[in-house]
Amino acid sequence: MKNILKIENFLSEGRVNPFYSDELNPDIWEREEGKGKSQWVLEESIRKKLLEIGEDFFSKFKEIFGEREYKDIILTGSLANYNYTEFSDFDVHVMMDLKGIDDDHPEILNEAIQGIRFRWNLRHDIKIKGYEVELFLQSIDDPDASTATYSLVNNSWIKYPKYNVPSVDELELERKYLGYVYDINQLETRLLHGSKIPSNSKELYKRAKSLKEKIQKMRGESLKEKGEFSIGNLTFKKLRSTGYIEKIINIITRSYDKIFSD
Repeated sequence: MKNILKIENFLSEGRVNPFYSDELNPDIWEREEGKGKSQWVLEESIRKKLLEIGEDFFSKFKEIFGEREYKDIILTGSLANYNYTEFSDFDVHVMMDLKGIDDDHPEILNEAIQGIRFRWNLRHDIKIKGYEVELFLQSIDDPDASTATYSLVNNSWIKYPKYNVPSVDELELERKYLGYVYDINQLETRLLHGSKIPSNSKELYKRAKSLKEKIQKMRGESLKEKGEFSIGNLTFKKLRSTGYIEKIINIITRSYDKIFSD
């Protein structure tokens, strides 16, 4: 397969560079001919598995939604586009109309949804064709920042991926990445070698949590403004692929535990 776009040093130790391919992932997509043209369709066995997984995931929300049904279950993200890598996930989103459920306390509703989602993904380690499956519940009113979405229910594209080779400022990407790496490593050093005094642990917890929120905000705003190949989103992906997102979460958890330890 033709490797069209390389971003140097995207993953540490020279393992893999991201690339923009000239076709969708042939492990999961098939060409279908019809009406004088061809288009990509999801392999049927994969579609059925993802749909079944999505429905099982949705069943965990019965305590919140009662008899309400989902509107669609979609596949989005890099495996629905040309920018997949071996580190890509099946991003499966269960689409739901959340109007009228708890309009007075949306933050409480969101907290409950995120808690159920987190527990489900934590307890399951599902891989299809070597790619992990990650589940989300999404409101149909949320802004759509994706560049490609595929309906698993209707077995058809909602938003067909466009072949559009992006340009990326590699120096700016590396600068942002290394900046966050330095900050996270500094926090980890303080966690491992710092004082056990609870007040210091509280400060460490506060800073680590603030840094994680800053990274998440950077990614969200960057996606909204410039899409999947924005510097903010690529920085987040690089931090995740090299283990730094997991590291900051671990720092938050361990510093929290230190606060209440003798």
